[in-house]
Amino acid sequence: MIKEYKFGDIAEIFTGIRVKRYQKGHLEEKVMLKKIYEDSSKIDTDKVNVSDDINPKFYSRKNDIVILLAGSTVSKLEVEEILIPMYYAVVRVKEGFDVDFIFHLLKSDIFPKELHKIQEGTTLKILKTTHLKEIRLPVPDYETQRKYGKLFNLMDKRINLNLELVDIERQNEKMIMKNLLDELT
Repeated sequence: MIKEYKFGDIAEIFTGIRVKRYQKGHLEEKVMLKKIYEDSSKIDTDKVNVSDDINPKFYSRKNDIVILLAGSTVSKLEVEEILIPMYYAVVRVKEGFDVDFIFHLLKSDIFPKELHKIQEGTTLKILKTTHLKEIRLPVPDYETQRKYGKLFNLMDKRINLNLELVDIERQNEKMIMKNLLDELT
């Protein structure tokens, strides 16, 4: 059975930190999230010098979901201790909900449709975490979430392996052409 929940009932949702406010006093080098990619667990990071008194909640935990607030790209972080900047919403799924299922639900067609209703701005669409918390999402019982979460993860792994295979084939094609041209000259 599927039940509709407010996103704020499914997860703790908050905005990342304004890093510039923490670049005074005793500084330590930390890793900060720079960019996430659509349909990928790949992320880009930067090193940044920040104060050592930042609240630990602003550092990533395994299985955090991050949403780009200006564009709504969704990614799941596998790495801990990455500083999350203010232009990302951090989603920490609550007990009783499967993080993998919720992540894939956010990547589905349902979430963008709901986001479209709450985004603000004309040219650059901006999301507010207060509005994110009010989005209503259809969620099945926990066992169904777990089953489908595992299935979707396996499908993602297969897709990523196939993409790697395509990259390898393209590299092989270029190498063969280079070797052929080298032989002919």
